[in-house]
Amino acid sequence: MKKVIADSVGLIPPWPIKTGLTNPKQPPIDVDKRDAWLEARKPREWSSKNQYNSFNSNKGLAYYDHYKKIVGWLNGNDYLPPPIEVNLDPIARCNLDCYFCITQSYLKHNPSMAELPLDYMIKLVDFLSEWGVRGLCISGGGEPTLHKDLSALIRYAKGKMDVAVVTNATNLMGALLDCRWVALSVDASNAKTYKKIKGEDVFDRVIQGIECLAGARKNTNSQTDLCFKFLIMPENQYEIYDACLLAKSLGVQDFHARPVDFERRDIKNARKLDMDIDAIHEQFRMCHAIEDENFRVFTVTHKFDPEFHVKYDYGACLAAPILLPILTDGNAYICVEHKMEKKYNLGSCYPDPQEIKRWWGGDRHRQMIKDIVPKRDCSRCIYGQYNRQISEAVIKDGLCLSFP
Repeated sequence: MKKVIADSVGLIPPWPIKTGLTNPKQPPIDVDKRDAWLEARKPREWSSKNQYNSFNSNKGLAYYDHYKKIVGWLNGNDYLPPPIEVNLDPIARCNLDCYFCITQSYLKHNPSMAELPLDYMIKLVDFLSEWGVRGLCISGGGEPTLHKDLSALIRYAKGKMDVAVVTNATNLMGALLDCRWVALSVDASNAKTYKKIKGEDVFDRVIQGIECLAGARKNTNSQTDLCFKFLIMPENQYEIYDACLLAKSLGVQDFHARPVDFERRDIKNARKLDMDIDAIHEQFRMCHAIEDENFRVFTVTHKFDPEFHVKYDYGACLAAPILLPILTDGNAYICVEHKMEKKYNLGSCYPDPQEIKRWWGGDRHRQMIKDIVPKRDCSRCIYGQYNRQISEAVIKDGLCLSFP
């Protein structure tokens, strides 16, 4: 693989440097050049016109009222509002062998049920809708499209709440176009790299399937956001731009790249990975340069430190109750980062989803969250920034919300 040579961004700003409070001979500052220079030097995750996007953690501030209720509950109040989202694993089986997969440990646990039956999932959707849950993300202890009834589940649930699917794109189906968004986990720009990191030689099938799905979206005027996902790791770190070009050519709406989290203790051979940060950032800039009104690029790094390692810039687990994972063993867990861990099993919700109300928001639930020490118990937290928002905006009122 060939390294990308980074274009240097000038260290001297392209506008006059002020030498005093008044200087009549000093030419005026070119504001456009100044802003362009500052933008070029700033690590970029998305364009300014796309700042209101699903990957921007500032989205969490829209949950401010929900946050306040969580804080009240943690302080002893009885009421904990229902989660905003439920993450549902309909099946514990996968057709790939990704060495970096966060589910690899519990896929080998052989849970009591290999998959959830459709009649139960229909009951669950009815319960969640009535309870007040807004979003259903169907991901999987494996690959959700391997569940024979996934299409029926999507088409039923879409009338009750927003639905999303995370898939490896090996078995795409038309019902996916009834979703709010679909994440297509590809992680490679060519067949050789794909097989190396995902264990199977099905890259061409994946690419053809995505192209067909994107074409069907266009022909049916579907509003589903199709997102080509790319986890950055040593094997593919010089293919980011090639993957972005590929994604655009396929007709998807979004390209999303972020570092892989390979520091989880439940991953075989877990360790900190050394990345060519300069080459990656240069490719990020190249990717953003090919954006247009039909194709957006998201290079998301704010949940990692500058070297793309796990960071802990929050002190406590506070945001976990905004999401509830439900797995094929019929149990729910504290968060998606602790699936199938006995210590974080909240309780059963099978065969009767109403059982959730028996333990949700109870004393054990509260104490479980209070006992979590992120640096000791967790790897990368998907809601790390939400934890900070609750601490600094709700508990401390750092935004001074009484003053618009």
